[in-house]
Amino acid sequence: MPDVFRSEVRFPIYAVSFATDSKLVVAGGGGEGKNGVANKIAVLDVDSNEGTITVAEEKILSKQEDAPMSLAISEAGVIAAGINSGSEEQKKGVNTHLRIFQLENNKVELQNKKQLFATGEQDNYQKAARFSSSAQYLAVTSSNGSLYSLTYPSLQNQFPPITETASDDDSGRDHEVQDVDYSPSEKYLAYTTLKRVVLLSASTGEKIAEYFPPPAASFRGVRFASHDTMILVANAARREGASIVKLVLPDDLELAKQQATAPVRTVRSLHSGIKAVTALDCRESLACVAGADLSVSIVRTDSLREIKIVQLAHSFPVTAISINPSCTAAASGSVAQSLVVINLEKMVERSDKRQTIMTVVTSLVVVTVVAVLVQLVLQHQVLLSGGKNESAGDERL
Repeated sequence: MPDVFRSEVRFPIYAVSFATDSKLVVAGGGGEGKNGVANKIAVLDVDSNEGTITVAEEKILSKQEDAPMSLAISEAGVIAAGINSGSEEQKKGVNTHLRIFQLENNKVELQNKKQLFATGEQDNYQKAARFSSSAQYLAVTSSNGSLYSLTYPSLQNQFPPITETASDDDSGRDHEVQDVDYSPSEKYLAYTTLKRVVLLSASTGEKIAEYFPPPAASFRGVRFASHDTMILVANAARREGASIVKLVLPDDLELAKQQATAPVRTVRSLHSGIKAVTALDCRESLACVAGADLSVSIVRTDSLREIKIVQLAHSFPVTAISINPSCTAAASGSVAQSLVVINLEKMVERSDKRQTIMTVVTSLVVVTVVAVLVQLVLQHQVLLSGGKNESAGDERL
């Protein structure tokens, strides 16, 4: 069966997330207006071993509203989607951008909707959403630089919203909240702008620390690989490459405050052709990184080594990527109306076999070299010993 298989959908994809190992939810569309492209949330059955993708359900959304631009899914099948209200509603000050759906028996039903940020700002939309591991918290970010942490299901502010303000030298995007994630233990909430990643207490919103990208680079995404390990991606200036960053934090909250400027930090460059990162997802052992060169890289979180690069995964850059709960498959979507599923299990197995072979070969080479060196040393000692004996004989004469 193929390691990588593709399916064409009938709408641009802006959000992708696995609900279970085999249940995938994708969302997107043509936005507001009569452009002939529907706005949808689609439920797909994915079999990464057989290489099949089957549409289980398509929920058609209103054409008088924007397309879904982000979504998060809890283990209980609760979907938090970002869908801007129509322009006429926004003129009235109404934009119920946060939509709560329930996924059950392949059906997607609207349960609630709420407005968090004010209307009136051009192109302001819900950029990212993320449930905590128990789904008691839901983080939502807006493109104007605001972060909301809500309790679920009440959708009430857990603590006052946090707003990143634009500086005088802001390019217009530096203050945007690019990505957000909770630690698995629900102790931390991390969000990133282009210029920094901020670590908060997930329960109080208190700022614990902030960290900065590599020199002349900008952060693009953040995910927790474990309760104390963050994986980030950073783009170099002028789309000249990208790197993956691992920050290992102290487990104790108070200790983390004391060591705010000195986490254990590892940085590794991604393959040279990537140009820039467009999407990131991560589980404990693996991260998937999509590049502007249309590639998807599979990266081990322990070593930050790229074990596989899927070249030309899509015909246009990837907008979203998701790894399933058991870390056996990843799915990526694009505005090119294409969906790609990668069998991570096969790629990891193949990589492990290659690594084992390389380790054995390296060990054999080392043993051989050591044996040769030992032989040379012994021969040299024999020659020296023979020379000394001859000298002794000459003296006796």
